[in-house]
Amino acid sequence: MSKQETLRDYAKYRILDDMVRVVKRHVMGDREYLILVMDTSALKVFSSCCKLFDVYKAGLYHIERLEKKRKKYPNSNAIYLISPTKESIDRLIDDFAK
Repeated sequence: MSKQETLRDYAKYRILDDMVRVVKRHVMGDREYLILVMDTSALKVFSSCCKLFDVYKAGLYHIERLEKKRKKYPNSNAIYLISPTKESIDRLIDDFAK
């Protein structure tokens, strides 16, 4: 296995196992679905190591873009994977302002 494949596999493991599956264990008892919300920068990192099949296999119901107007999912929890920029933080705060 090449170093690039190893790094990609490691990043995929960290995202899907260390982040998504751990969160699912703690929040899925009271909600139906888990949604992943990402900004443009995070989406580039995520898509470089994870494929759509991996997302569904990990139990994520839907992926939403932080920058776009999004549908409300009142019976779902969300994981936010965003870059630490003012724009992304402001949009995250806006999601919880209501």
